[in-house]
Amino acid sequence: MSRGVHAGLAGLALLALGGCVSAIESGPPIANPADLAARVRTSTSASGPATLRFEWTYADRRGSVGGQGVGRYNPPDSLRVDLFTSGDVAMAIAVAGRELRSQGEIEDVEIPGLEFVYAMAGLFRPGDGVAEGYTTASDSVLVYGGVSDRRTYFYVRNGRLRRVEERIHGRTVQRVNLEWEAPGAWPSEAEFRDLEEHSRVRWRVEGVVSQEESHPAHVYDLPRVP
Repeated sequence: MSRGVHAGLAGLALLALGGCVSAIESGPPIANPADLAARVRTSTSASGPATLRFEWTYADRRGSVGGQGVGRYNPPDSLRVDLFTSGDVAMAIAVAGRELRSQGEIEDVEIPGLEFVYAMAGLFRPGDGVAEGYTTASDSVLVYGGVSDRRTYFYVRNGRLRRVEERIHGRTVQRVNLEWEAPGAWPSEAEFRDLEEHSRVRWRVEGVVSQEESHPAHVYDLPRVP
C-alpha cells in the first residue's frame, strides 16, 4: 500500500475519533502542552488583590443595554463582577472554588461557562482535562476536550490569552476575544460572543487599583448557578 494511501487512512481514523479536525490540529504539535498550560496559568494570575472598573454593553436581537461595572479579584481564582445600569445592580457574577454563582438578572441573558467568565478577565482557567497543544503562525493553542465533539481552544501569545473558542463538531459556537494595550495583568478590552444566540457582551477596563488586603470572602458568596 502506498504512503499516500496510508496517510489517507490515518486521516480518516482521526476524523472518526475526534469529529471534525480543524486546521489547528493539523499544525505542528507542542511537545509538552501540560508544561505550557502551567506557565500560562501562572502568567495570567495577578500577584495580588485588585479592583477593576469598566464600562460594559450587552446586545442581542432585541437591542442593547450597558452601563458601568466593578470587578473584584483575589488570587488565584476568585473573581466577582457587578454590572450596573442607571446606578442599580443589574447582575452580579462570581467564581470561586471552581463554582459559578450569580445574583440578579438581565432578562433572558445566559451566563457564559466558567472558563469563559475567567477568560473575559484574561485568566487562563481551563478546568480539568488533559491539554493538546499546537502552534500556528502567531499563537500557541491549547486544546481541551479529548476526542469529544465539544472542544475548547485557548490561543496564547506572549504568555497572554488572545482568544478562546468553543467548537462543536468543528463549528465555533462561543468565543472570547481579548485586547491588550499595555503591560500588566489585565486586558484592556474583552468581548464574549454566543454565535448560536447571536448575543455579545463587551467590556472595556477604565482603571485597575491594586491593593494589599484581600476582598472579604463573603463578596463571592452568591447563590449557585443551577
